[in-house]
Amino acid sequence: MRHLSVPRQETQQILSQLKAEFALPQGARVQPDPSDSKRTLIPVKEGAESELLSRYPVVHAEPLTPSPRTYRDHLNSFLSDLEIASIEWPTRHEFVGDLILIKLDSKQREYGEIIGQAMLMQHARTRAVFEDRGVVGEYRVRDLNLLAVRDGFDSTTRTQIIESGHQLWTDPSTVYYSARLSREREGTLECAKNLRDMLNRSISVCDPYAGVGPSLAPLVNEPGLLSNLFASDLNPAAVELLRENISASYAEIECTDARTLHERNELCGKFDLLLVNIPHDTLEHLPHLLPLLNDGGTVRGWAVIEEEDLQAAREVLANTLGKSVEIEVRRSYSATANLCRFESKIHH
Repeated sequence: MRHLSVPRQETQQILSQLKAEFALPQGARVQPDPSDSKRTLIPVKEGAESELLSRYPVVHAEPLTPSPRTYRDHLNSFLSDLEIASIEWPTRHEFVGDLILIKLDSKQREYGEIIGQAMLMQHARTRAVFEDRGVVGEYRVRDLNLLAVRDGFDSTTRTQIIESGHQLWTDPSTVYYSARLSREREGTLECAKNLRDMLNRSISVCDPYAGVGPSLAPLVNEPGLLSNLFASDLNPAAVELLRENISASYAEIECTDARTLHERNELCGKFDLLLVNIPHDTLEHLPHLLPLLNDGGTVRGWAVIEEEDLQAAREVLANTLGKSVEIEVRRSYSATANLCRFESKIHH
């Protein structure tokens, strides 16, 4: 194919001119000029005319193959063009550590293994691809079906994630974790630091719905922030990973029902900050948890609230906390509901 050999600093300008003249081949890729490190080669359409052809040397070179942009560009390694054109391929997937989770409809499921292999080809750091068949069970975990695993690697769903610079073990098939709440967890760190500065001492924190510890890792790793930590979860698998992820000597970790903690005298009135992150049940669970706070302690919670129920939720919260509290809409949860956050100091 014809290429123009041009000075490297003029590459962008010439690309724009060739494009304007419809002389640039579809998927064209610039490559270094092997005869001169200060020049680049730009392909020109066969038959195209441009005054640039008389201004710059024309050389013949093999065009670079366009890099695949998505996993769909690898499907022709497995299927004919006709088969590829006959399917509406999935366009969305989720990365969890070195895993990919993807939802498939019944037609796409017939090609699940091919989709998995194509994704491994596209994403070099991915170890395995699973079909996500939805959230199931009391602990809201993913129903996962293996589609493909990279040669020489295991097909387990246990994986390590990095959030805000902190490494955490998780397992989407046995525990609940959502990366979409990472901004909320960053806000929790700021809340805890402000509370420490206000009290002029390290603080005690209770997280009764800790999961694998994504809210706690930033707090534990902040020097001088925590004096005491109680973390729990109802899911035994989550607690097992939580103990791996949070290893501070002052941390007490249990597998227990958060609604029973107020029955334990050694926990009541002990904490400066209480985190209540069980969004579908927060308003119902909150009265059981408030006794854990000391006088003047802060509760920070999240709740999924239907738009039509927002005023009723404000009233429930005001009755529970003994004062009016702002409910802040954080993001859309569904077509009719939002994830909301509230924060309040409690005086017994």
